[in-house]
Amino acid sequence: MSWRQKTFDVLPALSVRGSNLRAAMRTVTVAWMFGVVWMACVCGSQMTIFCRMLGFSARDFGRLAAIPWAATLAQLFAAVAIERTGLRKYPVVFYASMHRLLWLGIALVPFLLAPGRTAVALFMVIFAVSCVLAHLSVPRWHMWMGDLIPRRIRGRYFANRSLWTLPIQIVVVIAAGIILDRATVSGAPMTMASQPVLLWTICGIFAVAAVFGAIDCLLHLRIREIVSPALTGGKSDRPRQRFTTHLVDALVEPLRMVVDSFRDRRFRHYALYGATITFSMTVNGQFLWLYVLENVGYSKLGANTVFLVFPAICTLLVIRLWGRLVDRWGRRPIMILATIGAVFVPMWFFFMPQGNLPLAYSIGAAACMLGGAMWAGITLAQTGIILGFSETTGGSKYIAAAAVAAAAGGFAGGLAGGEMAEFFEHLQNDPIVLGPFRWVNYHVNFLVSMVARAASILFIVGMPDPGAKPLRDVVRNMRFNAYNNVMTRLFWRLRTLGHRHGSNRNKSAAKKPAERRDSGT
Repeated sequence: MSWRQKTFDVLPALSVRGSNLRAAMRTVTVAWMFGVVWMACVCGSQMTIFCRMLGFSARDFGRLAAIPWAATLAQLFAAVAIERTGLRKYPVVFYASMHRLLWLGIALVPFLLAPGRTAVALFMVIFAVSCVLAHLSVPRWHMWMGDLIPRRIRGRYFANRSLWTLPIQIVVVIAAGIILDRATVSGAPMTMASQPVLLWTICGIFAVAAVFGAIDCLLHLRIREIVSPALTGGKSDRPRQRFTTHLVDALVEPLRMVVDSFRDRRFRHYALYGATITFSMTVNGQFLWLYVLENVGYSKLGANTVFLVFPAICTLLVIRLWGRLVDRWGRRPIMILATIGAVFVPMWFFFMPQGNLPLAYSIGAAACMLGGAMWAGITLAQTGIILGFSETTGGSKYIAAAAVAAAAGGFAGGLAGGEMAEFFEHLQNDPIVLGPFRWVNYHVNFLVSMVARAASILFIVGMPDPGAKPLRDVVRNMRFNAYNNVMTRLFWRLRTLGHRHGSNRNKSAAKKPAERRDSGT
């Protein structure tokens, strides 16, 4: 049975409202409860250690960071398919499920090949295919959710979705760190031969991730497809046909979509911002993990807690605030404020001493909590912008073009990060010493990341955002509210005491006339 026939068999809806809408949104949230288990299991120290055991060099870690962004080009072909068929539900479930299940193949790599370039190459191939499948589903999922979730509650919905799922991520990350530390042979090098139990443990974690990730995708079968003009055979700007019918057309069409998208001034600003901010993330991505694990001396549990738990906790504390601010003030001012805060996150790692683990943990936790708070605001604002573009005519082309812009930045950041770390690798043996601080090759990546984050603000400042308030008004309002809250909390006791003293004086004054009458005066 074809995807089109399946779609009509489940009665696609023009819209979903009332109890059906609430049930669908609950399903999306419950599905991501399984999805965060997958995400927590494939990220963290286990991924870095697994790659080291396979024989990764610094340059390989840069390529690892670049592969997901290169795979983003698959979103262009997904966008063409959406425009011509209108199908979202079943392609999302199929491609995303296969993407998650391929982590079973990644878990088998160490058992098939010995450490070396062949094992690294096989890992890269499976990882790349998994990333391509993931990106074939991304535009469809965004457009599906854009049709499903009402605009007026999107910020609050995704904030509440995070509130329900982040605690699960925290528990899984901590549990994985404890298991990895117990499976590690203390003092032995991080190789397959020296750490066999640790290797089996990481492969088991990847296998669990694959199962939970597939459940996340399959739960979306319970959500109804939202009808689109292409799906029902309505009018379309282009004739309906399978995008694989003509090979040349299939290759040219995605490029035309990107060019058309960049003619939109509002989109152009956002795309340049997305490329720059993504570059800043990937240029220091895996190298933060390498630095704290190999240079500072973090344990697996410590690294997972600092990089994954503390940001999640901070996100839990601020996510609803960001959601309200996005809904009230608009996406652009919140994105600017959050990006300004994110500029200072890599700076903390320049002042992380080696040899003083308690202080190093404290500095890392503070940096990651700040990062978690700021990236929560950036992510919510970006989600709102993407869903907004999805509502326009030919919205899938904007989603795919935005992904391509971010991919260009991410791919460049990954390759540049790997090359810089490899070029300055001599600093591992001859670091730059400034007091108690020892700066190695990874600090070059951190510095470049800070500069790129600051540069990204220049693009988003001029982005038109209909309905958004000016940044100065938002800052003025937040400062005024903060001042009022502080003054209220500082002086409420004085006001309470004054009220009590005043009440006592009034009672005394009321008693005196009564006393005079009783005494006959």
